[in-house]
Amino acid sequence: MSKIIYDALRSPYLKQILSDVKMVADQLSVDFFGVGAFARNVWYVANDEPSRGTKDVDFGVYVSNEKIYSRMRGLLIEKHGYEAASNNAFCLISPYGIPLDLLPFGEIERDGRVLIEGKGIVSISLDGFRETYKSALVETEIEGDTVKVCSIPAVVLLKLIAYDDRPENRSKDPMDISSIFSHYPSIETDLIWDEYNFLYDQELKHEEIGVMVLGYEVGKIIKANQHLSGRVLTILDKAIKLESKLAERMILDPMKSTITDQVRLLSLLRVGIVKELVD
Repeated sequence: MSKIIYDALRSPYLKQILSDVKMVADQLSVDFFGVGAFARNVWYVANDEPSRGTKDVDFGVYVSNEKIYSRMRGLLIEKHGYEAASNNAFCLISPYGIPLDLLPFGEIERDGRVLIEGKGIVSISLDGFRETYKSALVETEIEGDTVKVCSIPAVVLLKLIAYDDRPENRSKDPMDISSIFSHYPSIETDLIWDEYNFLYDQELKHEEIGVMVLGYEVGKIIKANQHLSGRVLTILDKAIKLESKLAERMILDPMKSTITDQVRLLSLLRVGIVKELVD
């Protein structure tokens, strides 16, 4: 279990929001875990890297039906001063002005989607959330508060899917994936050497092997779900063939990186995933 402090995460009012959500979730016997930028920042800070900060908070919420989900939202609104967002039925605005996304998955899903009543976005696909919940959560301690967040391979998985769902609204996801690619080989050196040292038989740099290992770890999460595995490989195939703008949008500094560089990294990620899937 990693121990970190709230200030290091650079997420305003995170402690208060986490306390509110935990209180309501405990009352309703609902499991939840941190995703997106929150989970990414926990990984950075736990490994002595500076947080990139975030102005919103996202949680995956395991619920059996819309009634429980609506009750959870209702308690946050009635008892804790949250307000419904006008453009997204899955988002609440905290009394601190910070957006809170509650992303419901589980038995509430129908044909791979969640549809609820509300304004703006009322239907979402949450491919990968069940798999993350089953096998890719990390328990973290933040100043005595225990919270589960998704692992970094799961962050990459969910960001690939979220970008594919709504590329016009998810411009930050490719940049986050690129940032994780650049940090993963150094942060996860022990994992790479201990479990994947056989990859050094190839003529690859440590940084390239690190991205391939990340692919193996993503593959472990999706391995049991053929539909999900196929979707992830399709997303990567489109990016590698430049049929999507994922590689282009992964460029953080045009002076240091090109589309060709990003395609290379996505190809290595894909190789790792495929090798894990066929083992």
